[in-house]
Amino acid sequence: MKSISQMAPNAQRSFFVTLAIAAVAVVLYMFAVQPCGESLERAKQTLEQLKSKKQVIDRDLRESAKIKVRLEELDAAISPYQEAMLTPLLESWAMRAKSKLDLFAAEAGLLNVDYSELPVRALPVPKPLPKQLFARRPIKVSCRGSYAEIVSFLMRVEKELPYVSMQSFRLDAQQDPEMQRSDIVFEWLVKGESTVPDPKGGRK
Repeated sequence: MKSISQMAPNAQRSFFVTLAIAAVAVVLYMFAVQPCGESLERAKQTLEQLKSKKQVIDRDLRESAKIKVRLEELDAAISPYQEAMLTPLLESWAMRAKSKLDLFAAEAGLLNVDYSELPVRALPVPKPLPKQLFARRPIKVSCRGSYAEIVSFLMRVEKELPYVSMQSFRLDAQQDPEMQRSDIVFEWLVKGESTVPDPKGGRK
């Protein structure tokens, strides 16, 4: 094989031109083609990931209507229990009961309606001890009215507050049949934080 110096001038020029073109091609591949290929591969992977996320989002959107209906059903199911739960009003259980029962008493025609708290009746404590405990809070309702009005009041409470139970009922007969005196004790479900002493000290 002839050396470069032995080549004809035209051949030498052709050789150097070919060599230069090859060098440029190598540089272009290393600094342009190869990085572009890697970028395209990364872009392809990112596109596939975005497609997967879009499929998940589309599926969630299709299911959102069903989820909304289910949540509405759960809210409707839990609402009576939330309404039945007695909470203090201005730190008074009797005042909260008054806010719920006054309308029923007025519609029934009862007079001199008074509300008072009785000692709470604790329910059996489960083990292990939960952070929230439930109990029954008795509220005494003293009122005056006819027998029919008192019964009407009780039936309204039973209808509107089905989870409130009647613990006791006393009717003091009066000379005026339209003005009987009655003491009614309702029990309401209440909850609060556990205050049972901890054997290790303090309270749970």
